[in-house]
Amino acid sequence: MIRCIFLVLILAGMLTGGCGEQPAPAQNAGAQTVVLYSELDNKFTQNLVDEFNKENKAKLQMKAIYELKPGGEQPDVVLAEQRTLAGLKRQEQLKPVAFAEGDRLPQKLRDADLSWYGIFYDPTVFLVNQQYARTVGQANICSWQDLAKKQQLRIAIENLSDSNSTQNFLASMADNFGEEASLDYLSDINRFIGQYSKFPFTPIRMTAVGDADVAITRQSYVFKYLENKFPAYVVYPKEGTPVNLFCIGMFKKADDVQALTVMEWLLTSPQVQTIAQENATGYLFIFPRGFEAAAVDSDKIWLNSSYLEPAKQDALTNKWLSKVRFSK
Repeated sequence: MIRCIFLVLILAGMLTGGCGEQPAPAQNAGAQTVVLYSELDNKFTQNLVDEFNKENKAKLQMKAIYELKPGGEQPDVVLAEQRTLAGLKRQEQLKPVAFAEGDRLPQKLRDADLSWYGIFYDPTVFLVNQQYARTVGQANICSWQDLAKKQQLRIAIENLSDSNSTQNFLASMADNFGEEASLDYLSDINRFIGQYSKFPFTPIRMTAVGDADVAITRQSYVFKYLENKFPAYVVYPKEGTPVNLFCIGMFKKADDVQALTVMEWLLTSPQVQTIAQENATGYLFIFPRGFEAAAVDSDKIWLNSSYLEPAKQDALTNKWLSKVRFSK
């Protein structure tokens, strides 16, 4: 009986092998590989890698890594927030690269020494409770100054000393308004902040349930929740807003031609924007209507340009802690 069962299994295997699909041959066996170091979400990054590989097939393939380890695999291209690329530049790990597509970027959104180029950004936004907006009027919650003018307001915001993102917010405000003026502004609205949140999603939850009137947060944190029945909506401050700018750069050991192919694709391919939307990242693109159309108004994009070194950033953060957060 057992012998019969074995024979049946062997025959079934033969039939399956004959009628089923054979394993596809490795189409990319002879392709060159470019290693991408990414600090973005793993799924979003892998979707980008898969799309690039599908489009290039046997010509050139991309592979993603998410850590820089001593003795580990060395990357060719980096995709990360501006502060990371500024650090790699200081460590002399990047090499300048000039290309026509990069020249189309607004000047402030690319490195003066050609070490990095911006692609998309994560803006700071106001998340406004719908009931509060009906009380005061939507037209009265459109700008940073609108917040400061209020007599009564409950603001929810993450602790600004907690992360690279919140410290970038501090630095971008200081770069735009001037250091003292920015701290004065943050001190002015401090009276509306009952408690600085430990976690980035706490201000969103507080605003959604009505425990806060306005959250100052990142669009990437709130974007996936924005549906018709969500009890809050997003406002882009009309003067402009601090952003986290995500950029590309090339490592020194990279093959220029191969690495540049990846950089050009990340900057110009419409699929990058499509994948970002499908992943509900909330990122806004420097060329929102496609690379051949006009770029975004860079005057409304506030970057951290002066506090990229840790010592300068720490000094600014300490000033905020003493003059705003813990001031008497």
